[in-house]
Amino acid sequence: MKINYQKIYSHRSYTKKELSGLLGVTEKTCSRWIESGLKIIEGSKKPILILGKEAKNFFVNKKLKGSIKLNRYQFLCMTCKKASDAKRGSIMTIGNRKTALCRVCNGKMSRTIKPHQKDYMIHSPPTQMSIFDIN
Repeated sequence: MKINYQKIYSHRSYTKKELSGLLGVTEKTCSRWIESGLKIIEGSKKPILILGKEAKNFFVNKKLKGSIKLNRYQFLCMTCKKASDAKRGSIMTIGNRKTALCRVCNGKMSRTIKPHQKDYMIHSPPTQMSIFDIN
């Protein structure tokens, strides 16, 4: 489930119950976020208070941490969890996805491609015709 952190006001403080109700998750999920680094207001024991600005920063950093940038000829390896090149001859195009085998670990790799990257417009270079050919 995708968290819509734009619902959180930056200048407001939230309890775990309010934050979970606002984002549509359980209170246990909020507790897990706190354990994984969501900052709380110091000195708040019951109820635990969370600043809206800190919650927004936590979700933005969490979103950025999981993304991996790929160059045009790189794939995301499902085994290595890294961007790497494909083995020669293993690339297959199926719909709007390209799949291949990893050069490092032989694991499955995939990539979503955009319509202009499907290489439909790449043609073989024209052969030079001699002007002296007589047909």
